[in-house]
Amino acid sequence: MNKIERTEQTVSASREKKTRQGDTVPGPAGRAEKKQKEAAETRRSAILYTTVGIFCVVLAAFLLVWNSGMIQRSAAAVTVNGEKYTAADVQYYFRTVLAENGVNSSNASSLKSIVINSETGATMYDSLMDQAVNRLTTYAALADKAQAEGYAMSADTQEYLDQQLAQLDAQWVAAGYKSRDAFIRANYGPYLTYDRFVTLYTRNLLASDYSSAYVDTLEYTDADYESYYRENADTLDSYTLTQFTVNASVEAADEMTEEEKTAALDEAKAQKLALAQEIQAKLEAGESPAALGEEYADQISGEPSMSQVLTGKSVAGAPYEEWVKDGARKAGDVTISEYDAGSTGYYYYVVRFEGRQRDDAPTDTVRHILVAAEMDKGASQPTEAQYDAAKSKAEELLDQWKSGPADEDSFAQLAKENSADTGSAEEGGLITDIYAGSGYVASFTEWATDDARRPGDTGIVQNTGSSTKGWHIMYYVGNTGAPVWEITAESALMSKDLNAWTEAATEGLEITKGLGMKFVQG
Repeated sequence: MNKIERTEQTVSASREKKTRQGDTVPGPAGRAEKKQKEAAETRRSAILYTTVGIFCVVLAAFLLVWNSGMIQRSAAAVTVNGEKYTAADVQYYFRTVLAENGVNSSNASSLKSIVINSETGATMYDSLMDQAVNRLTTYAALADKAQAEGYAMSADTQEYLDQQLAQLDAQWVAAGYKSRDAFIRANYGPYLTYDRFVTLYTRNLLASDYSSAYVDTLEYTDADYESYYRENADTLDSYTLTQFTVNASVEAADEMTEEEKTAALDEAKAQKLALAQEIQAKLEAGESPAALGEEYADQISGEPSMSQVLTGKSVAGAPYEEWVKDGARKAGDVTISEYDAGSTGYYYYVVRFEGRQRDDAPTDTVRHILVAAEMDKGASQPTEAQYDAAKSKAEELLDQWKSGPADEDSFAQLAKENSADTGSAEEGGLITDIYAGSGYVASFTEWATDDARRPGDTGIVQNTGSSTKGWHIMYYVGNTGAPVWEITAESALMSKDLNAWTEAATEGLEITKGLGMKFVQG
């Protein structure tokens, strides 16, 4: 073994020895050094455990605060002229908008997949959320304006507010909730408290009451109505038409090629157009629509619509709209209009113009008593038994009225004492200006506008369409309201002026969205 080999072996053995000994120094000095190292390690462990412990405490505290909703309730979602509104506030309005559009809050997230603007990528969810923020902003601006002008909520609105809050107190107990807050959270989101709900709801009613007070100041003359009519006659007028519908669609077999389907449709269109032209010629010659309906019964779609009265709005969008609204149109004119409904068919409409008129007929007036049907928690409709119970109560009230003077005044008093329609109860259940397009529940409107109705008539009709469902006890006052066209004109003029007034109140507002918007749920 040479010297170099021996040296390498010595170095290797020395390294192994040091490894086995842990590089310790023998003797008292080594033991002291070992104790110092152990103490340092102990200090490092204590610091580490203390740091971890502090982190865990902080995390637990954060989670506790987070789960309480404190962060979500306090983070600004929308700021209007420096005033902050939280996710709870925005969600209150969002839930209201969802309900008005018939959307269950649990399905709100699905609206994010419905794109309504391909250019911007905006979804239905975005649109409804914008409506909620706009509503919050408008109510805030109007309430501020009312307070700045010293406007106080009317006694009627204050009474309505008190009644609604009293009903809420009864509802959360009857529905089995543990508290009012729990009831509010179930209906308006997990962050809203009862106290905040009352604040927002009160502010909304103040803004609405203030707006109503402004509308009450608006007055229009006969000249205003006539001017509006002249500008909007095409929409306000009614049109009487006779219509035959000819369907040119074909049922294509699965094995047909696209070319064969197109050829078959073209052939059917040519045949049906010839049929439509034949009917047109006979109508122009003065033949009876009823006789033609019998003659072509097996070649047209359904029954011919003879002397059908359509309002300007219902004519809107029809393939013959422009033809019907032409000022040169006269009774007896006939045309053929085409409509390609895509996969649902291709149609020819043979239309004879019978006349055009302004609706000068007076509207109807009734008094009513709404008897609400109870509903189970979470249900959208009362059960049949609950409807039956409400009907029985309505019949009892009607019998009670009949056993007394049985006149309009006694009916009005009964409505004040028993109607669930708080909007009309104070007025003795009075509802005026009812017509086909006035927007009331169909069963209510149909009863009130029946041509056979006479003053003093009574009846009971079911209400399955409004938020408060049940039965209406009806009392017909008479056909005494303003004509439909004038009511439509007044409504349009008021809406225009109210919108301008509202826009002026919200003009220049500084509105920003913040982190809290991320916490708004459906």
